[in-house]
Amino acid sequence: MTLISFNSTFEQWPGKFMRSLRRRQNDMCTTILTYHSISREESIFTTGPGMRHLPSDFERELDYLAEHYNVISLRELTGQLERGEEPRRAIVITFDDGFADSVRQALPILYRRRMPMTIFPVTSVIGNRDLMWQHKLAWLSVNGHEDRVWTALSARGWPPTNSRETLHDYVRLYFRNDLCDALECVLKDVGTSGSELARHFRPYLTEQEIAESDPEYVEFGNHTDTHPVLSALTAQQQMAEIGAARRKLTELTGRQPFAFAYPFGLKRHYNDTTRSLAIDLGHRAIVDMRRRLNVGLVNPHDLSRRPGPCGSQAEFERMIESRPANAASLPVEESKDVAR
Repeated sequence: MTLISFNSTFEQWPGKFMRSLRRRQNDMCTTILTYHSISREESIFTTGPGMRHLPSDFERELDYLAEHYNVISLRELTGQLERGEEPRRAIVITFDDGFADSVRQALPILYRRRMPMTIFPVTSVIGNRDLMWQHKLAWLSVNGHEDRVWTALSARGWPPTNSRETLHDYVRLYFRNDLCDALECVLKDVGTSGSELARHFRPYLTEQEIAESDPEYVEFGNHTDTHPVLSALTAQQQMAEIGAARRKLTELTGRQPFAFAYPFGLKRHYNDTTRSLAIDLGHRAIVDMRRRLNVGLVNPHDLSRRPGPCGSQAEFERMIESRPANAASLPVEESKDVAR
């Protein structure tokens, strides 16, 4: 039997036929999408792959989801899983880090379609009191101060670098708690500070925007206080990060955050201690960024997300309709039904 290439014939009739089969095949799968910024304007803080989506592209993606899938909240998905109800054709929309445009730009687009979302803000920068350490690093890199950062890290005894590593890759790989202090010292040396840059650029949500968001459409989840690599921290330090964010969000919204999202979200960025602490603090759902689909009745403390791709609409649809990475767990009977 000749196999039809899904990618090469995506817009031709064989590809369209395969797409309809894939949708049926994915009926028992839940895709949790992650976005960061929805903005027409470029920013030094959203230059990485998949960090910024144009509002028009975001609208097209949502319209496609509305036509073919069931967009539900992360809280609703969690409730279904806790009750033993298998979600069908489910899509969940999430936003990471707490950029201001998640409420100012994305929320109106979602609201017009009556679609909910969950925002995972980094609580130490709410109200633009400071910059996230990644954004301090981005500003220093863009403004030609990487050598100063390398020197500061070396003076603090950071391990020797592999010459092939970029500065951003290096600090993630060897993350230590003194990174924030090192970056702040470099900023001071060049005549500024994280708080001064935050007041100037104002990239993040304010306390008022969080407090006044409609809980029917916007849920706020725990993404830690400073967005560290949690696996590099002790249990006590992890507890402080998760606990501080939980406390701040509870004070702002009047509700305890029901979901927790691992910063960065790959397997090397957290550990069993992280998971246990998040559960002990009362989070009913935990999400990673390991790009898996969630097949059937998965554990709500083991949910996986995928970043929304920045590119063509066809690229987005391919990602949504692609064969699940963990498709081996699909029920045999249902797989046979799709093949008929």
